[in-house]
Amino acid sequence: MSIIKRGLTSFDLKLIGIILMVFDHIHQMFYFEGVPLWFTMLGRLVAPIFLFLSAEGFYYTRNRKKYMLNLLIGFWICQILFMAVPAILPNSKVELINTIFGTLFLGLCAMWVYDGFFGKVKYIGKAVLGLLFLIVTPFVTMFVMASQDIPLIIKQIFIFFIPSVLTVEGGPIFILLALMFHIFRNKKIGTYLTLVLVSLFIFISSPQNDQWMMVFSLLPIYLYNGEEGRKEKWLFYIFYPLHIIVLYLLSTLIFL
Repeated sequence: MSIIKRGLTSFDLKLIGIILMVFDHIHQMFYFEGVPLWFTMLGRLVAPIFLFLSAEGFYYTRNRKKYMLNLLIGFWICQILFMAVPAILPNSKVELINTIFGTLFLGLCAMWVYDGFFGKVKYIGKAVLGLLFLIVTPFVTMFVMASQDIPLIIKQIFIFFIPSVLTVEGGPIFILLALMFHIFRNKKIGTYLTLVLVSLFIFISSPQNDQWMMVFSLLPIYLYNGEEGRKEKWLFYIFYPLHIIVLYLLSTLIFL
């Protein structure tokens, strides 16, 4: 049976995203050794795939709060690792700034806030608090970074451990994309059109930014058949930081 007829399960999409992510991070870690640019171009497809999957996970999970907490803990663990490893083994050519768990967490926050206002079971008060968190955090982040009176260690702790739309990977664009995937979950045309329009916006506003190439993630998302497939709950949580650290160590220990 062909892939087109069978479609792609959630696990298949996750696997495609992981493979493309590895290409992207190989370029990030070894660009100075001549790794071709198309490696990172393939990586532009990764974020929309995982944002799409996060919307699916948010819909199907039995415990949304636990799902969000897992991503937040994943964000904290990555922040600690990506701060500690370069401190022990510096690499002047590579900077670890990968924060996709923070992006996914804030995307889920946006979905949770939306449902609080417009879902079947409303929780307006909690949704207002969630909305304030999403809106206020960036301003607090800017204040903390600009203040001369706040010690550097406090600034670092704040930036590293409190995800903000200003500091997570992809910023407001990715969080908005996650929310739109949630809103249009049962409206495929809306999902596809959102991805195309966001990609077009990025291309028009910043043509030199190859992130617009994420529009090609439309194909695997289109082939999604709505099934979970193989159950591998912790695959991405473990693989994401692990492969980044391994690639960073190889880049640092072998080529520097």
